[in-house]
Amino acid sequence: MKHLAIIFIFCLIGLSGNIYAQKTTKFSSLYTNLDKDCKAIGGGDGQDEASDCKGVAGYRIYISPSATTLSITAQTPKKKDSIPLAMQGFDFDSKKHNIEWRLANGKPFAVIIRVFKYGETDENNPYIGKKIGEELKIVGLKGFDKIDFTVDAKTPNANAKAREMADTAYKQK
Repeated sequence: MKHLAIIFIFCLIGLSGNIYAQKTTKFSSLYTNLDKDCKAIGGGDGQDEASDCKGVAGYRIYISPSATTLSITAQTPKKKDSIPLAMQGFDFDSKKHNIEWRLANGKPFAVIIRVFKYGETDENNPYIGKKIGEELKIVGLKGFDKIDFTVDAKTPNANAKAREMADTAYKQK
């Protein structure tokens, strides 16, 4: 009888461990290199070329030039929605940047991108001001639109802080 009680207790401990493991979220990251993982699309007839970049789990990244800015967006897997990530001046060299995809249990829920921070608008460009630094933008994907944060790039361990902010917001969904 005593052995049966001990076996029962170990089974309960094992079962509770499995339940706990199922509730624990495993966070990870994957990356899109905006140089190597993109291809030029469009252009011609005096238009600037846009870029189509591979993403994660069917998401795509698009970098589209306009008359005065670059628009960086994420497109949902079924191409129904576009999620604005950043609006940058033409001094933003996408070939030198990556997009970090934050995943919870293997599914993407947010992106982190390093972008320029602008001050007062420039008289030459009423949409983008003078570059005054860099920041990390944390933007939620479909279903996580409340994730919308920035971290000054000069903050110690800025990348780790950005990940922590995304992960904490995911847990609070």
